[in-house]
Amino acid sequence: MYLIYILLALMLFFGIKVSYKRKTWNEDVMSFDHTKCFLGFCAVIIVLHHCSHMTCASWVNPYFIRHGLDIFVTAGYPMVGMFFFFSGFGLYKSAKSKPDFFKRFIPARMIPILIPTALTFLVYVLMMYIRKVPFVIDNPFQVNSHSTWHPYIWYIPCMLLMYLLFYIGFGLFKKDWIGILVVTLGTLGYIAFCLFLGYGTWWFNTVHMFIAGILVSKYEKRFFESCKKLYVLRLIGTILLCVVLWFLGDNAGGMWLQANKKMYMGMDARYCDLVSCVFQILYTLAFMSLFYLLGMKLKVGNAVLRFFGKFTLELYLVHGIFCHLFSYYMIHEGVKPLHYIKYVPFYVFVVFACSIPIAYAISLLDKKVAKLIKPSPKKTASK
Repeated sequence: MYLIYILLALMLFFGIKVSYKRKTWNEDVMSFDHTKCFLGFCAVIIVLHHCSHMTCASWVNPYFIRHGLDIFVTAGYPMVGMFFFFSGFGLYKSAKSKPDFFKRFIPARMIPILIPTALTFLVYVLMMYIRKVPFVIDNPFQVNSHSTWHPYIWYIPCMLLMYLLFYIGFGLFKKDWIGILVVTLGTLGYIAFCLFLGYGTWWFNTVHMFIAGILVSKYEKRFFESCKKLYVLRLIGTILLCVVLWFLGDNAGGMWLQANKKMYMGMDARYCDLVSCVFQILYTLAFMSLFYLLGMKLKVGNAVLRFFGKFTLELYLVHGIFCHLFSYYMIHEGVKPLHYIKYVPFYVFVVFACSIPIAYAISLLDKKVAKLIKPSPKKTASK
């Protein structure tokens, strides 16, 4: 089991460049290469996060609990928050630097997302059909829970909505403040929608990071310069804040529940989740700040991180299939998997070994489709 942690450390720190001299900085902290490398690392953590949900999370059947990945049980949402943050940052930066950025924006951005989503969705449906899992839809708007047709699909409609809001706000209007307002109001509306229908907190505890990415991109130079001031104190304070908010994000709901046990009899679980969610939202902002501050001095990057950074979305969508095929149940509790792998390190190895080649192959298909959809630079220039 220790090998997993050693490999993670090597993957993150091998080839790292340190700006150790005073008043020297990594000016490329938000460059495409640097962020893609870090997203590759985030994608790996998310895979381990979902593996932990099948092996050692608190809701796992006690008979099947196998420890070793416990640290990853709640490690997923800050990583997803970074995906939203980098997406918002990159979209704004591209919109301001590319004159024809919004030409064919909707198909160019959405179709490459929908292809792996549709393919993996069909696999889940086939798995359910073969194992005779009932296809139940309680509510046409309640498209996902922990145990429905595609367990990890929630990220897709959320990201597509953010793209649509960005297109409306910044593509149809020319004023930045209107674009920011549209995205902000749309995000708040999305959160209200999730709360109204009782969606799990994972649906909305990271989506605000998209707006954070837009704002950091808009004020990039000012933000970078401000972070240089009192750098050491900022870094220490952010580390401490991350520790506190991480703890509260995991435990505040339970602490609140104990303090108010007699107050909200029938709604304890929901209030408990929402209290924790508030701190999770704050933690994602603190985690992003920590990445940024550390990135000003430490530049990560190696062949492995760049490789994983090429197909993060596809890996996210594909890996869950194998998490279920080799766990103690498949899709629904009580449904037998293809093969139950008890030994956790081997389970993790098999999930990665099966997911990586398939996800990478799908990413190649996505890239070909994206090239066909994007407008030709030559034709654009001639106009």
